[in-house]
Amino acid sequence: MSRLADLQGMEDYDLVKMGAVLGVCEVDLLTLSPARPRAAIATRVHDGITYLSAHIDFDVRGALTVPEDACMLVYLHETGERSWCQGIGVESDMAVTLLRGTPSDFMFERGSRFTLVVAPYARFRSRFLASDHADVDMAAQRLRLFSVRSEHLKRAYRQIAASTHDADDHSMGPIEDLLDEHIRVALASSPEERPVASRGRRAHYQVVRRAERFMRANLRRDIYSQELCQAAGASERGLRYAFDDLLGIPPNRYLAMLRLCTAHRSLVTAEAGRRSVKSVALSCGMWDLSRFAEKYRSVFGEQPRETLTRHAPSEDLTPADEYYDW
Repeated sequence: MSRLADLQGMEDYDLVKMGAVLGVCEVDLLTLSPARPRAAIATRVHDGITYLSAHIDFDVRGALTVPEDACMLVYLHETGERSWCQGIGVESDMAVTLLRGTPSDFMFERGSRFTLVVAPYARFRSRFLASDHADVDMAAQRLRLFSVRSEHLKRAYRQIAASTHDADDHSMGPIEDLLDEHIRVALASSPEERPVASRGRRAHYQVVRRAERFMRANLRRDIYSQELCQAAGASERGLRYAFDDLLGIPPNRYLAMLRLCTAHRSLVTAEAGRRSVKSVALSCGMWDLSRFAEKYRSVFGEQPRETLTRHAPSEDLTPADEYYDW
C-alpha cells in the first residue's frame, strides 16, 4: 500500500506486550514482515471504557476473542488493499462491531491506522434497545462490518484517536453518544455498504485457515508440502494462490514466521528456570539453532537468549543458555 501518512512516533514492540495492551481481550499476533514490529500505540481507560489508537509499521496477522461481558468497536482510519477481517476485505473509513464472545481474525497491512473502543456489553445492549430495534443478536450481521458514511461518526473516532494522548478525561465525551451514532450508522447502512467476500475469496480463506490449523498442530516436526496441501484441501498451486491472496506471502514463508513468532511468545512467557532457548526452538520445529538465532534476531532485533533473560533472572538460566549466545 502507499504510505498515506508518515510513520512518526514509532517504537519497537514486543508482540506479546502489544497483544496484551487491551487487557480484557486475548490477542494472538503474528508479524508477516521481515523486520522488527514497530507501532505507535496510545491507550486510555475512562469510565470503564478502554480506548486505543494505533498506527502499525508492519504487516500483522492476528486473532482475538471479545469476552462475554464486553463488546469492541473498531474504526479503520487508514488501511491497505490486502487488509481483511474474517477473510472479507476492508478499506479505510470502515467500522467493525465485535459483540461478546465473538472470535475474529484479521490481517492489517503496514501503515494501517485504527481506533478501538472496548465497552461493557450491557451498555452497548441498552443503547441498542433504546434505538427501537430488535434484539442485538438478530442484527449482528448488519452491525458486523460496514462503511462509515457519517461525517459525525468519523469525527467522533478521530477525536478519540487524538484524546488517547490527552490527560483530560472530559476530552473523551460520553460513551453513549458514540454508541448511539455507531449503532445508527451500522443499522442504516445499505447492502452495498456492508462488504462480503467473493466466492473465490471465501474459498481461499478456508484453505488458509485449514493450512494454519495443520501448521500449528504439527509445528514441532517437519511439515511437507504434500501433506499441507492435503490438510488444506488444495493443490500446491491453489495453496500458494490462497496464501498470496490473503497474506501476501507463500505458505513456506508463513510457516517460518509462525515458528519464529511462536518461539518468541514462548520465550517471553516462559516460566523462570523451566524453559531454555534450545527446548523452545526444538518445540517449534527449528533444529538448526544457529540459523534460528540468526532469523530470530533479524525479526525481533535481539538474540533469543536476550528475550528469555529479560523475563527470567540469570540464575534461572540453563547451563546451555549461559554457554551459547543463542
